[in-house]
Parts: sequence; structure tokens; C-alpha cells
Amino acid sequence: MTTTTTTTAAAPPDDAEARPYASADDHARDELALTGLFLRRAMARGRREGWVAGTSGISEDAAAVDAEIRAVYGHIEARLAAARRAGRAVPFDTLRTRLGLSMTEQRILWALVGHEQDPRLRHLLRCLATEPTTAVTTGVLVALLYQPDLPLGLALAELGPAGALARHRLVHAVAEDADAPFSRRRLTIADRVLELAHGLVRLDPEVARVARLVEPAMPLEHLLVPDATRTAVVAGVAAATGAAAPAPVVVLAGRAGSGRRSLASAAAAACGLRVLAVRCRDLPAQLAGFNAALAATVRDAALFEAAIVLEDVDALADDDGRDHDDRRGWLDAGPLADHAGPVLATCGAASAGWSMTRGVSIHELGVPPEAVRAALWRRGLGDATAPDVVDAVARRYPVTGGVILQAAAAARARHLDGGATLDGAALHEALRGALDARIAGVGVRVPCAQRWDDIVLPDDTRAEIRELIARVAHQRRVYDEWGFRRKLARGLGLSALFHGPPGTGKTMVAGLIARELGLDLYQVDLSRVVSKWVGETEKHLAALFEAAESGHAVLLFDEADALFARRTQVGSATDRYANLEVNYLLQRMESFTGITILTTNHDAAIDEAFRRRLSYRIGFALPEAEERADLWRRLLPDEADVAPGLDVSDLAETYAMSGGYIRNAVLRAAFFAADAGSAITTAHLTRAAALEYVAMGKVVRHQA
Repeated sequence: MTTTTTTTAAAPPDDAEARPYASADDHARDELALTGLFLRRAMARGRREGWVAGTSGISEDAAAVDAEIRAVYGHIEARLAAARRAGRAVPFDTLRTRLGLSMTEQRILWALVGHEQDPRLRHLLRCLATEPTTAVTTGVLVALLYQPDLPLGLALAELGPAGALARHRLVHAVAEDADAPFSRRRLTIADRVLELAHGLVRLDPEVARVARLVEPAMPLEHLLVPDATRTAVVAGVAAATGAAAPAPVVVLAGRAGSGRRSLASAAAAACGLRVLAVRCRDLPAQLAGFNAALAATVRDAALFEAAIVLEDVDALADDDGRDHDDRRGWLDAGPLADHAGPVLATCGAASAGWSMTRGVSIHELGVPPEAVRAALWRRGLGDATAPDVVDAVARRYPVTGGVILQAAAAARARHLDGGATLDGAALHEALRGALDARIAGVGVRVPCAQRWDDIVLPDDTRAEIRELIARVAHQRRVYDEWGFRRKLARGLGLSALFHGPPGTGKTMVAGLIARELGLDLYQVDLSRVVSKWVGETEKHLAALFEAAESGHAVLLFDEADALFARRTQVGSATDRYANLEVNYLLQRMESFTGITILTTNHDAAIDEAFRRRLSYRIGFALPEAEERADLWRRLLPDEADVAPGLDVSDLAETYAMSGGYIRNAVLRAAFFAADAGSAITTAHLTRAAALEYVAMGKVVRHQA
């Protein structure tokens, strides 16, 4: 007997009079009716050949059933074509077209849909099985669609784990059947197919857990990126669109807010594509789940005609620093390896050390030049700020475009009232809010309420501090206008080491410097930076230095000898990793362009290589008696109730204390006086000084 399957049927007639499908349900009814015809034919053959029981009531004319199959198939194809012409493509039609499914693969899906939804079809599919089962087995599908005319090899390929149906997660094999004979392996339909079969078009919930569909924030021509970069990225996406083989991954590297995501979505839109953005941080940590999520993503990217963008791909470089399982390698052996559509990726640095067999094309997006930053501020602020203020802010803060637009929006929402113009202080406050989160996990902002008059320093120390401040103020003229940036290339930032005994004013001076420069001071919490997990310390330091390079903050490393200590001879793995951290710091200091201040009580403990890279090494010595007397007087506020004739000369001579201890003593004396209900007297100060001296481990010679 000769039979005809949908794989070998003649092409349906070009029926211009066919009525387009009104809905997906309308289409599903016809497809399930066609599945019923295939079942009638298979059941009749099984009865004649004796391997189907309980079908004595079924008697079919094979030629008539084949003719009916061809007629229904032609009717379905004509109506689908009419729907496409009318601009009302049926979702399942889109699925089979964009995934390139064969006719038999389509019929497999409809058979499984019928098993889920039609009791009659479910009963007949189970009758077709040669062993008792409550599910559809591969043996049933082979009997239904492939035998006797199609080769078993085709069935093995299409129904196996490497087939398109399994790769795209359209069908699922029951895990317990992995070792069962091929014909007894059970298959189930994916919810995704059931949704599309009945017209529900949305991102698969499995995909939505790790990805989202993104529309471009602005047209490609409005992005303020270099023309060469824009052209190259669009060319890379265009080359991969419709390509027969996988094209290189287009990698966009740069800081947060540098426009990587905006450029990716705009370049895809320029090529007529949407963007399916994958949050790499949310991808499963286990290989099986990782590949399943990406397989579903590849399928939905085809359905929605979207380019895949792997956001923050360098987040896959380790597993929370614990085992250094570089999951980026999984991308090369997983579903993306054979995906022929456009794939883009964003990462923090071009030197991330990531590659794929399909190749990568890296494009770096740096901090935009000053003129572009000014244009971005004007775009975000409109007429709310004077031009000279915009120019000053653009010059002072070398931040990325995303940070600028975020800060500009915050400034307008927070400060703009009745058409008032925003000043530099308002923009600084907004910028602080936009960038605080990048440091908050490892540092804390330190407000500075003191004034320069509150601190007593030797003239040479004060002169060095003034020089440091002037260097920041004039760096644009020296580096850019005078060409030193081109000559030096690296180490253009400012780093200073303040060394001296405790309480000599190192931290206070750091705060005063930051305030004079109009910047914020962030004190780094070393307990949060240094991690026992290998690689985590370097990751935290990278985030810190990147924030400092943005120019909005002065980073303060108190007790810096704990982090910048001398390298040691390697005697254990601990020594080796400690030295790696110091080596990383040395390399990062070379490329650093921000402002960092280190303080230490043990200057000799700092690694010598750091000393060479420091812009300034400023010593803070213990004050002499005359300077101590000045400190006692200055630390008494003008508003304080001080007894007439108070004399601190003897205190300064008797107690050789640094400014920090003197401050503690003055405050202690103030509370003594408040508790006694009197003004602050010399006796109160002397008592407080003696107690502080004892706390320092010193011997008190006499006490007034």
C-alpha cells in the first residue's frame, strides 16, 4: 500500500480565495482535525497488521484517507498564507517558520497538543501504543508519522535530544526514561507551545526569569558615541542577521552608564530587530539549568526576531568568588554556540579575557570627552542650568553618559521649582545620589564640619597640602592644554600618603581637602573590601577605583598599611594570594586617574612600589608645645561657656598629646563642667587631660 505523509505531500494550491484564520483557536481546530486523520490512518494500518487491539470497528480506505489528509493540509496552508497576506499571521505559523521546523516536527507538536487537550485524540494515541502507557511515547509518534514510508533515522534525529524540538525546548523528555529503549521514551509538550497554539504571545516565563524584551531608548543617530564605534557595531549586527552560520559576538566594553545597552538596542533596531536582554547575573549556577534557560532564550529570540544581548557577561567569570567556575565557558558549549542570529554582550572591561569559538568583536566605550559630557548635561537639564555651570560640571566630573542623564533627571525632580535655575551644588548633590550606590557597599561618606582654622599644622606640611589642592585644580590645564596627558599616559591620578602618629589630623585634613575641591570624602571599610574568597578583594577594589576615577569622590583608606603592605616571600597559598592583591593594586594605581588618600601610623610597612607611585607623601608629626597650646584654644568653640582667664599654657607643656587626644580631652572637660553646672575651667581641662594621658599609657607627673 502507498501512503502519503505531510512531509511528502504536494505543495498546497495557491488559493487566493482562501479565508484567513480569524484566530489561533480557529487554526488549532483544523490542525487537530488533521491529527485525527493521521490517527485514523495509523489505527487502520495497525489493525490490518495485527499490532493494534480493540479497533474492530475501524475500517478505512487508505487511499481515501490519504486524499482527505492532502485536502485538509492544503486547506490549512492556504488559510495560513491568506492570514500572512492580511498581516494577521498565526502564532504557530510564526513558530514553525522562524525555527525552521519540518512538516513531521510540526505534526509531532500537534499530536502532543491533541493529547493534552482532546480526550478523543488522547484515547486514540494511547490505543496506538503497543505497551500500556498514559503518555505519548516516541514509538507511538513513529507509528503515527514516519512508518512505513519515512526512514527510521529521520525519526531518531527529530525525536532525539539533538533534534530541533528538544533543543528549542518545545517538547520535554521524561527524565526517568533516559535509559529506556527509544520506542518507550515518553514525551510531553512544553507550555510554550500550548500558549502559542491558542494565541497567547508573550515572553516565556522561563525566559522572563533571566531576560526581558527591550525597546531602544533613542534612535541610533541620537547616541553620542564615536562614529567609528557606531558604524562597526551596526555592521557586526547586520552581518549576523540572517547569516547561515554563527557570526562573532559583538562585545561592548565600558563602565556602567557608558551607553553599552543603549548602543546595543539602537544597533539592533537599525537592523530591524528587537533586543532580548539576558541578565547574566540571574542565569542558573548549575550547568543543566544554565543551558535550559539559554535554549529557551534562543527560541524566543527567534520568535520575536530579536538580537540576544548578554548583559554584564563578566558576572559569569566566577561563582561569588568561591570556586572560580568561569561560566563564560559554558556559553561556548551551550545553545549559543550554534545560534546563527545576532549575539551581543556587555562587560566592564575589554580585558575581561573572554572569547568564544564563534569569535568576538570588542568595541570599547570610554568616558565621553568633556564636550560630549556638556552636551549630555544640556540634553538632560534643558534650560534649567546656566551654560557656565554646565561647562564647569562637565569639566569637573568625568562620568559616563548614563550617570549624567540619571543625575540630571534627579536634579530636575528634586530642585527645580517655579523655573529656578539649578546651580553647581544642586548638580553635585544629584550626581552624588546617582553614584553613591557604587561605593555604599564598601565605604561610607564622611561629612566634614571642620574648618582650616580648626587644625594646627607646621608651615611646610600646610604648604604641601596647598600644593596637592592646586594640582587637582589645574590638572586640566597641565594635562590637556599643555599636552602632559599624551606624554605620561598612565598614573595621571592623584594619590597621597598621610603618615604619622594617631590623632595628628590625617583624616581631618582629608575631609578638608575634599570639601575645598567640592568633592565628597568616602572612607573605605577595609573589612568589606578584603575577602577570604579568592578574587573578591580585587573585584571590590576595581569597583572602588572606578568610582574614584569618576572624579566625584575622594577615597580615603584609613590604616592603609593593612592593604598596601609590603609583599612577602611566598611560603603558602595565603602568601601567594596576598601578594596577588598587592600586585593588582600596583597595576591599578598605574592606570588610576582619580583621587585617593591613604593614611597610616606605620609608614615603613607600605610596599616600596606604592611609594614610587604616590604623588605626595606628607608627614604629620606630633605638635610641639606651642602648637598644642594653639590646639587647646582652637578646640574650644566660641559658643562654649569658658571661665575668664582660662590658661592652657601649662597643659600644653605638661601633656605631649596629639590633636586627636586634645580634642577628646576638651570634650571631656566640657561634660565635666556641664555636670557641675559651671563654666569650663582650667581645672576641668587639666583633669580631662590627665585621664586622657593615662588612657594613652603615659605616666602623669602631676595633676592640678
